[in-house]
Amino acid sequence: MNLFYCQNLSKKKISLSKEESRHCIKVLRKKKNDIIRVTNGKGTIYITKISSIENETVQLENLKTEFILNRKTKIHIAIAPPKNRIRFEWFLEKVTEVGVDIITPLLCTNSERKQINLIRSQKILISAMKQSNNSILPQINHPTPFKDFLEKIGNNSYIAHCHTMKKVDFKTILAKQKKDKNITVMIGPEGDFTREEIIMSEKRGIQSIKLGENRLRTETAGIISCNMINTIL
Repeated sequence: MNLFYCQNLSKKKISLSKEESRHCIKVLRKKKNDIIRVTNGKGTIYITKISSIENETVQLENLKTEFILNRKTKIHIAIAPPKNRIRFEWFLEKVTEVGVDIITPLLCTNSERKQINLIRSQKILISAMKQSNNSILPQINHPTPFKDFLEKIGNNSYIAHCHTMKKVDFKTILAKQKKDKNITVMIGPEGDFTREEIIMSEKRGIQSIKLGENRLRTETAGIISCNMINTIL
C-alpha cells in the first residue's frame, strides 16, 4: 500500500497537501472511504480513511497506528556536497532509504559546491521516504561552514578522510558503541578535508576514522557510513 506524507497529523481536521492530494486522487485514483497509509515523518505510520475530497484536497479521519519506529541511535551525516548536483541528490535519496536523521551540507576549504537547493532537496527526501516505506523524514540543514559546524558538534563525532594520519576503523568503534547515542560523521569534499581541518577537528575531540581500505567517492562514503551505523547498531 502506498505511503503518503502529511506534515500536520495532530490537527483535528487532517488533510493532505495539494501535491499529495493530486497524487492520491489523480494518479492512484483513490476515492472517498478508501483506506490509505500516512506518516508525518517522525517515526510513525498510520492507517487512515479518506473522509472526503474537497476542492481536490483529500481529507482524512480515524487515524490508527500501524507502525512505530523505535530507533535509539540518531544519525547525523555532515557532508561536503559533490560538484555534480545529481550525485548529491542521489546521496540524499539513498541515505533516506538506509535511515538517517539529520543531514548537514558542509562548506570546507576544498568544497567546489557552495549552494544547495533546499526546496528541491526536501522534495527528494520526502519522495525517498515514501518510496522506501520509511517513517523518518530526515532534517536537512542550511549549508554550514566547517568552522561553524565544529562549534556546534557534540560527542560521538567522527571525521572520515583519506590522509595518512592515524585513523581507527569505524566498524571497530561502532562494535563498542552504545545504541542510545547520537552519532555524527563528517565526510569531506572530493579534494578531501585539509590537514588543518582534520587537526582542528581532532583538537575538539573528533576522532579520525576509516571506512574501509578503498578510496570512496564523497557520496559513497556518506552512504557507507550511514549503513554501517544502522547495520551494527
